[in-house]
Amino acid sequence: MEIGIYANTHGQGYRDDTDMFLSHTPFEEMRPVRTAQLAEKHGFHSVWYPDHVCMPIQSGSAHTANVSGKRAYQPHHNMLDMAVVMGAAAACTSRIKLGTSVLIAPYRHPLSDARQFATVDLLSQGRLMLGVGSGWMQEEFAACGQDYQVRNAQTDECLQIYKRSWTEEKVEFDGKYYKFEDVSMDPKPVQKPHPPIVFGGNTPAGARRAIRHCDGLYPLFLDTHCEPDRFQPLQELIRSEADTLGRDLTQFRMMAAASARITDASDPQSQESPRPTCTGTGEQILEHLQALADAGFSMIVCMMMCPSGSLAEQEEQIQRFGEEVIPQAKGIAPKGEWKLVD
Repeated sequence: MEIGIYANTHGQGYRDDTDMFLSHTPFEEMRPVRTAQLAEKHGFHSVWYPDHVCMPIQSGSAHTANVSGKRAYQPHHNMLDMAVVMGAAAACTSRIKLGTSVLIAPYRHPLSDARQFATVDLLSQGRLMLGVGSGWMQEEFAACGQDYQVRNAQTDECLQIYKRSWTEEKVEFDGKYYKFEDVSMDPKPVQKPHPPIVFGGNTPAGARRAIRHCDGLYPLFLDTHCEPDRFQPLQELIRSEADTLGRDLTQFRMMAAASARITDASDPQSQESPRPTCTGTGEQILEHLQALADAGFSMIVCMMMCPSGSLAEQEEQIQRFGEEVIPQAKGIAPKGEWKLVD
């Protein structure tokens, strides 16, 4: 099993007994290039960057990560642009892969996104992993001049356009939301036929979109206590759809995001029963990772819970994961026919 890390470019994670939140983190406490370099040094597979264009000061939209629906973001919230940061990280690292968690497809024209992330793949010499989602914050869609009600259908077209832009000599599309013809997009990404695309979704519709248009599924285990087999119904749906489409599931990835925090054995959190997901000593976290691997997942992107909000705390978490979790996690073999994350 591989371990990725969720970037702190939208703040440090912290949680209460029910919900997950992101702190309003000063820019000086983000240091995104340094964080990517440190994660690379300590053996993380990849670093994953979140996406928002702006933050509505008032919002009634239910956050997909919280069962209660409470918003994870603060009304005035520091956020860095994912594509810009990924370009900077690409230039200052050599091995670690760079992912989006997740690109909200309908916010921008898909040709623009295809151009930006082809550039990231080129700058990183083939290290891009594109996570894509349809979005959830209605107020942000309104601020961007987009129709929230058609976001899923738009996402279907965006996914097709990304792949055409990255593989075809002459790029054309005639859809309901996007129409263009006789354009080029060069240079193409390093990865062939194109960088892997995983769909971020927890629903049957998201699972269908993943198998129809993408190379993997990327659901969330961000609530306090998760059942590793929670998404088995989605996996069964994917298997059924794959039979219909004639797709080979040995080329389809199964990965997920989860909150995480490594502690000492004396820490009260290590002694909780049940413990929060991927929380506790290194040995206890490895038990959770084994259960997730038994459910078919070959990579977990860890959103480190750092209650202090400090960069020092996140760096300590990165170092300890690198020493106490990642080497042993590489020996965990995921079950199922899915493609291992490479």
